Amino acid sequence: MNKDRERLVMDWYELYYDDIYRFILYMIGDKQCCEDLVHDTFIRAYSAIDGFENRSAVKTWLFSIAKYLVIDEIRKRKRKRLFSTVGLNQEIPSSFNLEQLIENKEFVLQQLEKIQKLKPNYRLVITLKKIEDCTTKEVAEILDWSESKVRKTLSRALQSLKKMNEIGGGNHGE
Repeated sequence: MNKDRERLVMDWYELYYDDIYRFILYMIGDKQCCEDLVHDTFIRAYSAIDGFENRSAVKTWLFSIAKYLVIDEIRKRKRKRLFSTVGLNQEIPSSFNLEQLIENKEFVLQQLEKIQKLKPNYRLVITLKKIEDCTTKEVAEILDWSESKVRKTLSRALQSLKKMNEIGGGNHGE
């Protein structure tokens, strides 16, 4: 059974690594931390595989695991910020190929920085819906929300992002 479990998780790793990596990178913005969280996602999947009952797609289940790891990391960073006078200086890696999403790399990097300033729920919805191209139903399953809440949160997140673009930055929704 362990060999079958290992093979199955390795297959998932090969299929979904890029999607999970991109999701976490957009949420966290830190390449090293991202790699650690992707690794942790698949370790957790391996550990919890017996509890996976195929009620959702494997990809949705993996995104759910990654979501909880990201939320934990965001909370940890917020606690660190409370006890530190120096904020976390996160850099968006220049080696990440964003040109496929939008031709203007500079614009994309600016948007990533602004997305990082949104509150975590806004980041989650924008990343899953607009970057990972999940359906509203998939986002609802991943976040364990109603589809209506997903739509409302996405609308508010996009409005907040639009305001940030109009005024040139600032923290919104955090």
